[in-house]
Amino acid sequence: MLILKHVEYEIPDTDQLEGLLNHLDDTTSQVDGISLKDIYFVKGKKEFVLFLECESEEKYHIWREICPPPPGANDWHEIYLDRNEKF
Repeated sequence: MLILKHVEYEIPDTDQLEGLLNHLDDTTSQVDGISLKDIYFVKGKKEFVLFLECESEEKYHIWREICPPPPGANDWHEIYLDRNEKF
């Protein structure tokens, strides 16, 4: 399954972006069955979206426990199933 994790938070510069990406690589490597595919930015908003591939929603929640959103940031996620997962 694919999970899009939305985070309302502005990353101010490339140094913080690199730090975030390193942190995400570290935390996703701690949970078997989850991987970060990419990060996207919502045009005109202080928001980014993590594109994650996960074995299950449970794996996502395990990862979220070790990698919560930045302090004060709101987050939510969407789950996308492929046809085999759906049917």
